[in-house]
Amino acid sequence: MIMAEASMAIFYASAGFLAIVTAIQFAERAHRYNRLREKKHAGTYGFEYEATSTASS
Repeated sequence: MIMAEASMAIFYASAGFLAIVTAIQFAERAHRYNRLREKKHAGTYGFEYEATSTASS
């Protein structure tokens, strides 16, 4: 009986952890979209990306 209770505790802890991580990911995405809307740097970790043409002539 104790193993079943421990398994449920691990399940609830994992579910709680997953919920917290998911909430953080959505918050980061919302923050990034707001920064893009304001035409500001949006978390590219310092890299500068340039649009390049994929069609070669």
